[in-house]
Amino acid sequence: MQITSVVNQKGGVGKTALSVGVAAALAERGRRALLIDLDPQGHATSEMLGLPEPGPEEPSLAKALTKTWRGPVEELVVSHPRCNVGKGGAFDVIPTSPGMFDLVRRLDQFRVPGWQLARVIQFANYDHIIIDCPPAMDVLTNNALVASHGVLVPVQPDRTSIRALRLMREQISYLESAVGRPPLAYYGLVPGLYRRPVSAYAAAALRELQELGIPMLAHVPLGVVMNEAAAHGVPVTTFAPETVQAAAFREIAQVLDTVTPSGTAPPNPPEQDFVFEEFIAEVSSTRAANDSGARRKLYDLLPKRHRPS
Repeated sequence: MQITSVVNQKGGVGKTALSVGVAAALAERGRRALLIDLDPQGHATSEMLGLPEPGPEEPSLAKALTKTWRGPVEELVVSHPRCNVGKGGAFDVIPTSPGMFDLVRRLDQFRVPGWQLARVIQFANYDHIIIDCPPAMDVLTNNALVASHGVLVPVQPDRTSIRALRLMREQISYLESAVGRPPLAYYGLVPGLYRRPVSAYAAAALRELQELGIPMLAHVPLGVVMNEAAAHGVPVTTFAPETVQAAAFREIAQVLDTVTPSGTAPPNPPEQDFVFEEFIAEVSSTRAANDSGARRKLYDLLPKRHRPS
């Protein structure tokens, strides 16, 4: 199973379009592809694929990441019903949920923030997992990077993207050192969101991007077909399979499909995080069961989180 994060802390560079397009192109190649919408804004879930978010009583990615729900990952998955899928393939999605907006604060309570997503997906049965990250180098993106073998980086051909890319590489190096994992593979830069013909300014920026030592993959230029596909809730590879955008996603999918993840594999998650609320809940239940004296309800006054049944 190969896990790829689509990441750039700069917003508006086409992360979601790239995530959806590549996952759909992998499914078209007959691969079992899972797309994880880790962005609380949920553009992949609702805007591009027209999928519903889970209800308040249903299992959700937010509940799984905070351990308030502990079921199998298959119960989080929704199959996309209108995507071209090759023989043996699948295009499944773990949608975002309303609780994702509060996750940054809640995940910081863990002793080793960053391992929660790796635990959720470690037993998933897919050829490829594509993670659509939020536009920030926050604890959610850290979770994606810790769990991944490598990254795809969508960029715009301008100098602000070059600076943002340099900063992102520094932050990724720091994260690798902090969690003790092997270096992430940079599968490539994907230039996009520019108009054709390419201006002299964009061409100069592309030359600077090429000098950074990261492979330059197929370009995904602007096109109204991307908006039209999203309006119909289907990937562009299905909606308009002959377009230059669909062809670009297939080329990028082929690159990912030929990468061998061995050697860049993330380490196994730690056995257990210490969570204060869980410790207090455990102490409280033990005290209530074994102490019939005056201190019986003492630990009930301390803050604790409801333990899932």
